[in-house]
Amino acid sequence: MEALGSGGAGATTCPSGSIPVGAGCIDAKPVFIENCPSVRKALRFYTKQLRHWTQLRGQASDLRDAAPRGPCPRYLLHIRKLKAAAAHREWNRYFTYHYAWSQWLPDKWQRIGACETGYGRRPGNWRHSNSSYEGAFGFAKVSWDSFKYRADPKAGPYPEDAWQATPRQQYEVALAIYRMYGLSGWGCRGA
Repeated sequence: MEALGSGGAGATTCPSGSIPVGAGCIDAKPVFIENCPSVRKALRFYTKQLRHWTQLRGQASDLRDAAPRGPCPRYLLHIRKLKAAAAHREWNRYFTYHYAWSQWLPDKWQRIGACETGYGRRPGNWRHSNSSYEGAFGFAKVSWDSFKYRADPKAGPYPEDAWQATPRQQYEVALAIYRMYGLSGWGCRGA
């Protein structure tokens, strides 16, 4: 029996599982010709980016560096790229909420922090810690321990000590104290 597409006499017959092409035969099974090193390199890059942005927020990442064996992982690359971009956006939101104090910290609290621990520099020293007071607003250790549970839970979880807290967490605890006692708890309330 002659192969399909043959021109008559002298045409090649192909074994089962092969199709005729020109004067020869090729496998009918799909063959992954490209090794796609650029896709695998990009996949490693976006995996590292995704791991970086998730670890900045203290989240665990169980991503593997190596691309899977077998066919070119274009679809996995697409998914990893989208996830890395989403993790970056989430980090930006987290950073703005917790650390971009110049955008959300009221002027009065900047002046209080500058007076309490900043030696005149706003907003104070967020990492200030001595035997009595901690954080930019100079929290007494007992005040921090008492009021961190009354602060906005959205900014939590709150660390054990004020100097370990983000600027937003320190501000939320300061607001909890303010709601109960006003500014009377701060020596620099007139700043």
